[in-house]
Amino acid sequence: MKKKKTYGMNIGASSLLIIIVILCLVCFAGLSAVSALADYRLSEKLSARTTAYYEAVSKANLEMARMNQELLAAYEESSSEADYRQKIKESFQDSLTFSYSISDTQALVVSLDPLYPAASSDPLYRITRFEVETVSDLSLDDSLPVFTGN
Repeated sequence: MKKKKTYGMNIGASSLLIIIVILCLVCFAGLSAVSALADYRLSEKLSARTTAYYEAVSKANLEMARMNQELLAAYEESSSEADYRQKIKESFQDSLTFSYSISDTQALVVSLDPLYPAASSDPLYRITRFEVETVSDLSLDDSLPVFTGN
């Protein structure tokens, strides 16, 4: 009887399966690391933007408190509504709108409308605008040719 000669390495199916599973796990680990880094960068940007927003809100609240004190002083010094309105015009020059920068492209804009209170405990102003506004021109990139259908 002649024996058959075998050449090469005998790698079983289970060894191939283990190699494929290990390669898949390495690929998933790499993708997970990239995804985690992207999520971290996004959370850092959102954290910085949120902090800037609330700093602007804090400054706006301080300014509204200062304006409230000035309006209260004008109310206590005035004898009539017309006198009160005149004192407001002299004090603020019709500028009851202010803004605080959040980023290079956004600002918090606040507008107040002064009210004549019936009593000193009534509100002295009404907030007519408290919003984030885009302050710079966001130019769109239209350098790529786009199919128009013609």
